[in-house]
Amino acid sequence: MNSIKKMLVALFALVMTGTASSAGDLRNINLSDPFNRAGGGASGSQGGPYVSLQGAMYGATFSGSGKNSNAEALSDASLGQVFGSMGVNFGWAIPLGDRLLLGLDLSYQPGDGKIKVDTGAGDSDTTGEDVEVTAGDTRGISIMPMIAISDSSALYFKYGVTHVALTWNDEMTAGIASSMLADTLAVGSRTVLNDRLYLQTEFGVSDFDPINIHTVTSGSTGTASAENVYGAFSVGIKF
Repeated sequence: MNSIKKMLVALFALVMTGTASSAGDLRNINLSDPFNRAGGGASGSQGGPYVSLQGAMYGATFSGSGKNSNAEALSDASLGQVFGSMGVNFGWAIPLGDRLLLGLDLSYQPGDGKIKVDTGAGDSDTTGEDVEVTAGDTRGISIMPMIAISDSSALYFKYGVTHVALTWNDEMTAGIASSMLADTLAVGSRTVLNDRLYLQTEFGVSDFDPINIHTVTSGSTGTASAENVYGAFSVGIKF
């Protein structure tokens, strides 16, 4: 995970310093080809800053294992859920050759999905032992190598980090993780309809780091991890 973060920071610094040094006067930057590398090739029609609206369908799994207050192992368990989400993407795709581009992609999806797990007391429980976690906003940052296969179409690969905010109920101990981080891999295609408007499809997977769980009342402990598989469709504008 740390290596991905360092790579993304280095890419951002390279883009900012390289663009400034090559252009000198920021007002004269060619946003579609700031390094003048397209050479009249197909990458020039795909390059530039962009913003899009994205709709996605997710298949999420949450699996884990735990122990009760007597350190006795509990059965492993898993949960699955399919849900939809709307969000935004923005970034910058920069030509590095007549067909090759490299982009920095940022994403944001508001969320409020709740998972509730009975710790064993059943519906008659009055001590508040049910565990509730709410998955909030999702943010992501990725590097995006692209290859322009024509003036209007490109294929790409994404590799980055996804961050999901978490909110737990009062049954959980203080200091429990308030977020999850995942390595995210995705592939997709982009089709430019005119000089600015484009359509994009994407398929990917996010593998989240495990989190530790500790309940207040029952004294149970556990470890859980999540994985998302998704398909997304975007309508965007590039500049």
